[in-house]
Amino acid sequence: MDHVEFDREPPANLTTLVMAFGGWIDAGQAATGALRHLVRDLSATRLAGIDPEHFFMFTQERPEVRMKSDESRELTWPRSEFFACPPADGRDGLLLFCGGEPHLRWRAYTKAFLDVAERCGVRRIVSIGALLAGAPHTRPVRVTARSTDPTWRSVVEAWGIYRRPTYEGPTGITTVLLDAAERRGISHLGLMGQAPHYLQNTENPAAIHALLTCMARLLHLSLDMSRFTEAIKEFRSQCDREVARNRATREHVQQLEQQYDATASEERQTLPDGELDSDKLMQELEEFLRKQREGGQTG
Repeated sequence: MDHVEFDREPPANLTTLVMAFGGWIDAGQAATGALRHLVRDLSATRLAGIDPEHFFMFTQERPEVRMKSDESRELTWPRSEFFACPPADGRDGLLLFCGGEPHLRWRAYTKAFLDVAERCGVRRIVSIGALLAGAPHTRPVRVTARSTDPTWRSVVEAWGIYRRPTYEGPTGITTVLLDAAERRGISHLGLMGQAPHYLQNTENPAAIHALLTCMARLLHLSLDMSRFTEAIKEFRSQCDREVARNRATREHVQQLEQQYDATASEERQTLPDGELDSDKLMQELEEFLRKQREGGQTG
């Protein structure tokens, strides 16, 4: 199989694929963090990897070097990895994927990716992601869903999180993959969390937890979520301390809290169909950052 190296003979009973890409739709490292938690908690084993040579610009996403205990150095290249979790406890066999968004040859990458999925027996895909949004860190993380699978759609509609897709504009590898999967007869469901836009480079355990909670409910998984209680508490405390240092930030978060609370009881979220108004968000973010630069208000 072109561009793919299998660690062993792949099973053919992994009917559900869960995938997470780093980068554009991995705000707060929520998607990749949730996927890594699944791998650990379900004791999934590495099955295959996509060779990064043909798909990544290494001056843009560089390989990393780490020291080993014997003082030698180990080189690690950008990873695109599949993990296998066989059927158990009444749930489907799972194929899990985690990787960075490739820079090059998306159509060839998509073909290699879906060839692996089909070889493993995948019939439906769950994609997980998170976007920067006007969401305060002090409130529960909102998750929305969309789906081409009638059964799954009815489920997420009953949960009140289904949003009909209406977005038009630049897109990422996830959309390209799901479009190609649909043409192969593979159905899909997407879960999208919303992370505070003023915490762009911070891992967000609350967003990770929200995505995992939805996945566990959807796929009938029994996950150990015990570590998140303390992690979320500490995360929010750290955010509170940082926010308290700057008056403009405090005021901005208070505005977001008011907006969140005003819509909390509504069936639909602030924007039609749960889509993010990216232009408005960027204007608000630029204005927010501009105010922070002006004299560093701390009163």
